[in-house]
This record gives sequence, structure tokens and C-alpha cells, in this order.
Amino acid sequence: MGDTITDKIRMLADAFAAWQTSYGRPDPSTCPFVTKHRCITTHYHSPTFMAIGLYAAFDATADPAYKAAADRYITFYLAAMQDPPTGGQKWDCQAFPFEYGMALAGYEAFRLHNSDEPCFDGKAVAIYEWLASWRWGEGSYFRNSYGLADKGIVDCANSDDNCHMGRGLVGLYAVTGRRDVLMDAEGLALYYLTECEPGTYRGCWSSKLGTWVVAPTVADQIEHFGGTKSYDMGWGFSSVGVIEYLSRLHGQTSRPDMKAAIAERCASSMRWHFDECQFDDGACGMSGRDDKWVGQTAGAILSYLRTRDAGLLTDADVAAYRAKALKARDWMLDHLTPDVLTTGGYHRVTGRSEPRPPENQAWMLGWTLDLLPKLEGL
Repeated sequence: MGDTITDKIRMLADAFAAWQTSYGRPDPSTCPFVTKHRCITTHYHSPTFMAIGLYAAFDATADPAYKAAADRYITFYLAAMQDPPTGGQKWDCQAFPFEYGMALAGYEAFRLHNSDEPCFDGKAVAIYEWLASWRWGEGSYFRNSYGLADKGIVDCANSDDNCHMGRGLVGLYAVTGRRDVLMDAEGLALYYLTECEPGTYRGCWSSKLGTWVVAPTVADQIEHFGGTKSYDMGWGFSSVGVIEYLSRLHGQTSRPDMKAAIAERCASSMRWHFDECQFDDGACGMSGRDDKWVGQTAGAILSYLRTRDAGLLTDADVAAYRAKALKARDWMLDHLTPDVLTTGGYHRVTGRSEPRPPENQAWMLGWTLDLLPKLEGL
């Protein structure tokens, strides 16, 4: 590994380690990507992504400070998870179902780096059982747990939210081998393999776009965007997260029909991220060529590596998209400078995407740190 990449790994990893309290919570006094909110878990999307990046940094450098910081982020996040309120209760610190999925993905990373420490095994099983309470009879399998009453939307069914439940399930299955966990991962996968029918919850795949829609609902105000129907647009968060989830499930499921559909959808969405979102200089946008993002560029490269390594690409795709991934790598490395620690790696071009919420910027920097040690294999 070249010194330049090592320096960039250390730049991000040192910042991530400095951005936490002694007990592992992202610290609003040091981290610029924290919404000052009294709820511990709500809006704290970033800890597990930063932890996974820190574990990758530890694997690459053997610096124990990075593993210690990753362990603290995961410890905080698992400690903050709690049983969903029932019987009309409402708690100030209620977690959302996608956060349960993020917690389980973080738990897997913790166990991979602490194989002799089973202290969180029981908490992980409890989180899985709490997540199960959000299952419902619609195609999205799990409820997001929030809707838009003014638009008649019972549940937003955002594809990005639900993919984190999938990421957590395949991670928990990898640790425990529990059949019921795999069955849930397969059940949720059908949402991503079924064509979107706007106004329903049947599926979220768009053959027209070649990727997953934000959601099959009629919402038109989505975190980084406004004024576009959620069933008319794809976005990098869903593409990267769903590919991570499904490319792993491809190796876990024994269902041939599911394997074939996963391969087709993941390869198509990886191509979408490059074909529709990559600028001439190699940078990638979030939903088309809107604005340039260091993290979205890293995410597209991760998707190429994940689909390639899972055997989901043809030889022609491997060759064609390696060239695009190399161009993305060069732009990303050129723009991975200390200013990303305050800008989040956002480079405005059209302004159609917006650098909000702040936690998502730390999340994308987590992707970036996770990717850096993997660039040798590109």
C-alpha cells in the first residue's frame, strides 16, 4: 500500500477517533456532522459506518487506537438500542427499525474483530427480536415506522432504510447461522427484486431506471432532495446499501431463482451508479450528475468491488467498469484532503443534492475509509 493512501487512511481514522466521547457517542463538540438532538439514537446514523471504517483502518495499519475507537462506537450504539415502545407509549429516545439493522451490522464487525468476546451476543439477539416486531404483511416486509400523514402515506417504505435491516440480517446470520434470520433476509430481498408499482408497497425495483427507487410512495421530499417523487428517482445511498446487502445474501441463500435475480439487479444498479451519476472527471453524484461527492464516488467503487467479488458481473462488465472505477479512484484520492473533515466531501455543481442531514456526510466518509485499504485490489 502506497504511503499516500496510508496517509489518507490515517487522516480519516484519526478524525473519527477524535469525534467521540469517552463512551463512544459522536460528540457534538468535536464532530461537525452531528445534529444537536436530545435523543441518543435518532439521527445518529453514522457511528456504525465510522466504526466499520475504523476496523478497516486497523486491519490496514495495525494501529490499536483505531480498533479501540471502533469498539467504543459499536459499544455505544448497541447500548443505546432498546425495546420498541408498545401500548401507545412514546419514548424520547425511540430507535427506528433501520437503526436496529445498522446495530446488527456493527455487531458483526465487532465480533469479527473481537472473536473471544461474546458479551454482546445476547443484545444482538434481542435487537433481532425487536426488529421482528416491525414485520408487516406488505411487500416492504418491515415497516420504516414513519409515514407522511398529510400525503396519506402510512409508511414511507424507503429502500435505503430497509436495506440496513437487510445488512444487519446477513451480518447476524454470518455470526450465528440461524435459519430464521436467513429467512427474514430472503423475505426482505423480495422487495428489492420486485418491480415498483407507485402507490403500493409491492416492490422498489425500477426497470426504467435500472436501479432501486427511493421508495414506491408518492413522497416528494427526501433528505437530500426536494420536488421529485420518490418513485421517479434512484439514489446512491440505496444503490450502495442494497448491493452490500444482496451481494452477501447471494452467497448465503440456496434459492437459485433468488441468486439469479440478485445478480441481475445488483449488476444493473452498479452500472447505473457509474453510467448515470459519474462526471467526466470521475466524480460521482448522488442521483444522477447533480453534485460531486467524495463519499458517493467511494460508494460506487465499493459496489463495483462487491459485485465483482461476489461473481455477479460478466467479464465484459468487469473490464468496462474497472476503467470507470479507476477513474473514480483517481478523482476521489485527489479530493480526499483535510477539508472533507468539515465539508463532508461535497462539491456543489447544480445544487440539486444538498449536504443534509449532517450525519449522512460522516456515514459517506465511513464508506470512504472502508474503501481505502481495498483500493489495492481494484
